[in-house]
Amino acid sequence: MLVRPELVVEIALDGVQSSTRYPGGVALRFARVKRYRPDKGANEADVIDDLRALLPSAQNRPDDPGAPGA
Repeated sequence: MLVRPELVVEIALDGVQSSTRYPGGVALRFARVKRYRPDKGANEADVIDDLRALLPSAQNRPDDPGAPGA
């Protein structure tokens, strides 16, 4: 499923962890919508690589067997 990037939503979360359940390889812990950001364009939103950068260092290394994409 593809969606058009039209609305930026600010998400509050308690953490990011690697996940084999989701195609992006990450899961947001206790994620909730904080606010809608009509003042931001889709080109200013974070992307999946920004989320992966939030993973703890040991999970974020390419040589780690538990790392996303490994």
